[in-house]
Amino acid sequence: MRRSILPMAAVLALAVLTAPAPAAADPGPRPGAYRLDCQGGTCTVLATGKRRPHHVEEFVTTVRTGDQVWARDTVYSRDGSARSRPFPRPAGDVTVDVAVTSLPEKLAGTPLRLMAWNLFVGGTINRQETTGENLRQMIDYLNEVNPDVLFVVEGYGSGQKILEGLNAGRAEGDRFSGVQLTQPEDYSVNGDNLWLYTKLEIQKVYPRYADADISSFNLGGARLGLPNGQHVNAFSMWTWHDGYAFGDTHDAAVQNTHRLPRTKTIEQILDGDNLRRYGMGKAILEKALPSFIGDDDAPVLMGGDLNAQSHLDWSEQFANAPGHGGVVLPWPYTKLYTDAGFLDTFRYANPDAGLYPGRTWSPLSGFGAVPARIDYVFAKGKDVRVLGSRADVRRLPRHQGSPLDQTYPFYSDHGAVITDVVIRGKGTGPDRTPVTEEPGLGREIWPAPPPGRRIPPSELTATASTFKPGIGDPRRAVDGNLTTDYHSYYPEVVPQPHYITVDTGRIRNLSAVRFQPKLRVGMNGTILKGVVQVSDDGTTFRDVTQVQWPRMTAPNDVDLKGVSARYVRLRADYGMGGASALAEIIPYESDR
Repeated sequence: MRRSILPMAAVLALAVLTAPAPAAADPGPRPGAYRLDCQGGTCTVLATGKRRPHHVEEFVTTVRTGDQVWARDTVYSRDGSARSRPFPRPAGDVTVDVAVTSLPEKLAGTPLRLMAWNLFVGGTINRQETTGENLRQMIDYLNEVNPDVLFVVEGYGSGQKILEGLNAGRAEGDRFSGVQLTQPEDYSVNGDNLWLYTKLEIQKVYPRYADADISSFNLGGARLGLPNGQHVNAFSMWTWHDGYAFGDTHDAAVQNTHRLPRTKTIEQILDGDNLRRYGMGKAILEKALPSFIGDDDAPVLMGGDLNAQSHLDWSEQFANAPGHGGVVLPWPYTKLYTDAGFLDTFRYANPDAGLYPGRTWSPLSGFGAVPARIDYVFAKGKDVRVLGSRADVRRLPRHQGSPLDQTYPFYSDHGAVITDVVIRGKGTGPDRTPVTEEPGLGREIWPAPPPGRRIPPSELTATASTFKPGIGDPRRAVDGNLTTDYHSYYPEVVPQPHYITVDTGRIRNLSAVRFQPKLRVGMNGTILKGVVQVSDDGTTFRDVTQVQWPRMTAPNDVDLKGVSARYVRLRADYGMGGASALAEIIPYESDR
């Protein structure tokens, strides 16, 4: 493995660093020649190996500062070179590790696309969507992803419909088999839970396992045969949601960011894992899996909804990442899987948790103020190579704009995790472009204040067309207190649009207005679509701009440069749950 350190000063402009290639190839990984190219704040690694006829080169590139990994790529190439994905230049001295393995072209391995997804009561959105259209679109999306192994949570009565939909129109050699893993004695009130779908040969379905901590509601799987005669062990999984990892993390990060009193200590937050999840993980790793596979050293693949945050995401390395608020949480539950030799495939492929938060909770009820990655694909085995991973939280473009889309922007309340791997052995290696994650939202979770002078709360008053008396009074939106909210009255009584108007006291040269959604975990009322309007007299209003905001609790700023007005009004056309809510409306005026 070739390593070289690039001082920070050397990459301020375009930097090129080349390491010499070895004189002779070894049977295993060997160092490769590479060049680190940095333009501005973005870098890539161009690696080259010794091109050999009828061979495939496997390049593994790792970029780090000290022990902190920031970028990683595994690329299979037939032309003897590979370029990494772009990555932001890390601060400090950058170390690049490049390992190259030359493989005979017929021994590059078997590619597999893995997918884990909680379907939210079988694609019915908790039985709120009764037409079947969401399930139809969900199956269309699954066929678009086209996984080789699909780990399903909350099949809940839709398992056979999904299997039929996956196979509709497929050629004989491309068809799925499906296994209901949760047995009747372990059903919940909604019925079955775990399913496993695969294009591979199902050689054996493992029998029900149950003890004081888990049952087939939590874990089930099968031995799957690969086309080359090898096999893998695949398991769908679900663990308990009590000890609300997202909610406690969200509150801690918000409280740190805004210097509010903390409601829980780090120890109290981490203790949520110990209510049930930690015991479940111990049972899965130390009892159930050994009972299924014994001393079989074939790869183990697992996917599902853990209802747990990752210790890899909330480490000291990412304390100041967007939305983290300086919070460091060494979550004990997910660390169990790392300690047992499993790769968290998403974080392995996307090691920078600030750039690639990988949110999977929740495209339906809102992403809140912090990243929440609670769904996973795990892999273990010396022959497993992770090529790429992504998290999907948005409907396919062809499904966007449908009647379902505004209320349900994804097919479930959980995002889906998709990972491409190669299982080393016979086979020609990757046969399609690996999935890749898009960088985060492209903006800070807590952006700097907009330009201008903040108009003090003492100079503001507010009125609204609808509000809950007392707890939802519009005056709470201009009181300077982020912990109090304006909230509309019940939407079945007063449907949208709703109006909330701020009186700044006199006509002013405005520069911007900040709309701060409520900072609670429950995001009902978070405004997603509307129109910002202004007025000189409070009677005649003129439109400034239409707004469309994400399902997050981050502040939304609207540019008012050149606007002169006394009143600022938001027409809330659509808010989550049909309601409208805001923590603060903060107008700014030109300081000139």
